Amino acid sequence: AVVSTQSTGAKRKEELSQALKIMAQVPRYANDAIHLMGLEGFTGNWDDLGQLLQQENFLVFVNGGKKPTPRQIFIFERAVLFSKPAPPKKPLQSRKMSISPSPKYSYKCHYPLSQLGLTRFVQDDTNSVQFQLSVFKKDQRNACESFIIQSASTAVRDRWVERIESLLFSQFTILKSRAASNIL
Repeated sequence: AVVSTQSTGAKRKEELSQALKIMAQVPRYANDAIHLMGLEGFTGNWDDLGQLLQQENFLVFVNGGKKPTPRQIFIFERAVLFSKPAPPKKPLQSRKMSISPSPKYSYKCHYPLSQLGLTRFVQDDTNSVQFQLSVFKKDQRNACESFIIQSASTAVRDRWVERIESLLFSQFTILKSRAASNIL
């Protein structure tokens, strides 16, 4: 948003407020891009996933397992992608500063949102930092894979659950309108 020099006081204040909101997002977008650039092994089409919306490090329990595995999870407009963090490398040392190497991840799997189900609260979650993603696979009858995702805080969990709920609801609305137009 370019700020006009001929704005009235109120309009100028609104334009500056909008510009500030945009600039406040830049560090998050840059951070997400750095993490995405560290992803190795994905051979699919990036365009099929849509725009990257957020990424985070989680502990993931697969299909009711007792031992969690660390996963960097990326959520896109049309898919969720799981990756395995590479072991951290030592920072490069110079006389004046320490430079941390970029994060690296190995691609594990991804699922289109159309195959996902979301459970906001996990029954055994006593500290309210977990949510569950269920993947319903179309290629197998009644096949379902379950991921219990443990976040670092309730704020992170809530941010992710709200984003996924919003994406699933948007997708449902689009499919519902398509179905209605096919009936007519």
